[in-house]
Amino acid sequence: MASHITLPGRHRRPKERTTRERTARGVSRPTAGALAVCAVLYGLWAEVVVRHGDGAFTGGQVVLAVVSAVVFFALWYGLVRFRYALPREARAAAFGLLFGVTVGFLYSLSGNSVLTVAVASLFCALGAGLGAFYLFYTHE
Repeated sequence: MASHITLPGRHRRPKERTTRERTARGVSRPTAGALAVCAVLYGLWAEVVVRHGDGAFTGGQVVLAVVSAVVFFALWYGLVRFRYALPREARAAAFGLLFGVTVGFLYSLSGNSVLTVAVASLFCALGAGLGAFYLFYTHE
């Protein structure tokens, strides 16, 4: 009876993955596109908050919108790119911190006191960080 013969050098063995590699990965085009759209919306939202939804669109507001969008995109892109290099606790804290900072910046543009902005940002960061930790803990 004939049997299957595997020739040496022709057989590929899959890599044995004992531990998950923690390295930076590239960001896919749909993810980068979604981040770009969110950055543009964030910049426009910052501009609307500064002019209180009415009045003329000035050059300073254009600069604020562009700088806000670029910084938003750069920070979130960096976090998304290096998220797998962090352990789950640090990754959740980073997502929570960045969410709290972005919400706090928009809230500070409305002219509220620094204490009110800090407390609101802290609650947003804690909520997002705990939610991210729960998500990472239950899905890994």
